[in-house]
Amino acid sequence: MVIQAREKYLSFDGFAEDAIGLIDSLHSAYYGEDMPKVLNDFVFNLEVALQNAGIFDQDFNITI
Repeated sequence: MVIQAREKYLSFDGFAEDAIGLIDSLHSAYYGEDMPKVLNDFVFNLEVALQNAGIFDQDFNITI
């Protein structure tokens, strides 16, 4: 399934598995630290796109 997300100058257009990997990598990279707002908003947009695709539930947990 293809996931698309955009935030200002950042964009993602790829497979759901890759979107999940990107989200996990960004959370790991900023573990315990605040992400820049635009990056945080981009991750949120990816998570919402995964919710809309039925891959994440309302709490952003993987359902499949």
